[in-house]
Amino acid sequence: MPLHSTHQKVVHRLCCHSRSSEKRNQLIKYKKQKPNTIDFIRFVGIFIGCVWIAILPAVAENYAGDFLTNGVGGRALGLGGAYVSIADDTTAAYWNPAGIASVTDKYQLCLMHAARRSGLGAFNYVSGTTKILPKLNLGLSWIRAGVDDIPIYPLVPAFDPNISADERRNLAKNRPRESDFTPTGYLNDSENAYILTLATRWVVSQSWWDNFGRDSVPPEFMVGVNTKFISQRLSGDDLNLYNYGSWGYGFDAGVLVRLPDFNALFGLENFGSLSFGMNLQDISKTTLTWNTESAPKESIPANWNIGVAYANDLFNRELIFSFQWQQRYSGQSHLGIEYHISKPLAVRLGYRDSRLTSGIGIQLRQFRLDYALLFGDLISTHFLSLLWNF
Repeated sequence: MPLHSTHQKVVHRLCCHSRSSEKRNQLIKYKKQKPNTIDFIRFVGIFIGCVWIAILPAVAENYAGDFLTNGVGGRALGLGGAYVSIADDTTAAYWNPAGIASVTDKYQLCLMHAARRSGLGAFNYVSGTTKILPKLNLGLSWIRAGVDDIPIYPLVPAFDPNISADERRNLAKNRPRESDFTPTGYLNDSENAYILTLATRWVVSQSWWDNFGRDSVPPEFMVGVNTKFISQRLSGDDLNLYNYGSWGYGFDAGVLVRLPDFNALFGLENFGSLSFGMNLQDISKTTLTWNTESAPKESIPANWNIGVAYANDLFNRELIFSFQWQQRYSGQSHLGIEYHISKPLAVRLGYRDSRLTSGIGIQLRQFRLDYALLFGDLISTHFLSLLWNF
């Protein structure tokens, strides 16, 4: 979804806070199991099944916190947002929190900025990942969307629709004056999300995997969780009438499974790799409470994303196909393809909710620069991000 409309956001903040909150889904507890291959696969299967049942009823439309649906990272956005099953860098904290467990660098940092050609509104993102324990990675992210300096005009009698054309033409007081176009103040819309991510990675033992009798790389399983704090604010400087704010917190959970090759299981050499990903966002809904006298609440409904990615070599260069489906907004499909023309250069094409996306990535030593273009009905949105490994 492109950057949100200014007028829709203002009207939404001031007039649409009467939604009633629903009961939270009952949490399901699992007993600890011995960490072997069969038990782990069984656990993942039970987890996915329970999540499916828990969130299937949550199909109502809701646009609270919609700035979080924009997506982050030039690579992921160039792929049409089909990234839940790729998620191999610090932006995974947004797409699938399990994915940050695959970051092997000591530190990884991502900076992103998005802007429309009109210059209306800005979208910024900062994320960092590091390893804090041998099998535990930590991620910190900040997402901000905002529209600043929205002019506020007074109620001008000259604009009264009850004044006829003749009265407006014959009487000077009924005609607009230059001073009527001077704003009495400015409104700023700022929305922020602060996200803390923890993820762990478990790889099947190579010695156990060798029991299949074929030369093969063992699969890996990753699990991650997010804790996020969301704040929204409408401020009119000295105009207290327009000072509003809300805040809330929520949780996400993700699972990522990667099968590097098909040799051990199926005896297929050079057949490529496959990965599966699932991300459950806003578990049990995320509730935002406004600071007005009645303290109205609005909820971000639970949303789940599931996807698959396939990678193989074409002319000795990596080619990736990715598909993702999300439940929110009555269901959306995402498709993406990436091909490395050369070692440092990759081109991307994607499809996202009936809109095309495109992008390019350039790897320069420890830096990767990614650009994405999301084609809109009226205005296209440009995304530029920088990934730094150190």
